[in-house]
Amino acid sequence: ASSAGESQEETETRSSTNAWLERHHDFVLDAIYRRAAEALGLDESLLRHRSHEHFELPTHHSIAESLQVVHYRKGQEYTAHHDFTYPPIADRYQPTRYATILLYLNSPAEGGETTFPRAIQTTNHDGLVVTPQIGKAVLFYNILPDGNMDDLSQHSSRPVLKGEKWLANLWIWDPIIG
Repeated sequence: ASSAGESQEETETRSSTNAWLERHHDFVLDAIYRRAAEALGLDESLLRHRSHEHFELPTHHSIAESLQVVHYRKGQEYTAHHDFTYPPIADRYQPTRYATILLYLNSPAEGGETTFPRAIQTTNHDGLVVTPQIGKAVLFYNILPDGNMDDLSQHSSRPVLKGEKWLANLWIWDPIIG
């Protein structure tokens, strides 16, 4: 598959390398988008770029972003964050990321867990912790059914302690507003 761009992320909150892969470049990528649509109960055409279809309407874009492949080396992490954006006061109906799908591309030797620190469990007060396993995925919604942002969707990637971590992020925008 061809990448749409590669970059190194080094900020106070994130340290990793990432690249963007577009759906139309490979049949495997297309299958990922089809499975995502099925899991979300959406028509897969919504996740497809529809250029010049009804050019007078803003419906030519996909509600899915390009797939982001992320590589974390030993010690790299992404601190707690949300995938949604708060809309500006002036535009209450600005689209935002409705759902996130994390696809684990390997099983790190140690560390690299995905955590949901606000999703407190009765047996574990540290929140929900997901150990990455090759071939597994996590789907979570960033928006509540009433349209409000879901603070429980806050998540992080713990530092990789041994080996490396590879995953892919697929973000789906609100199918109503997006």
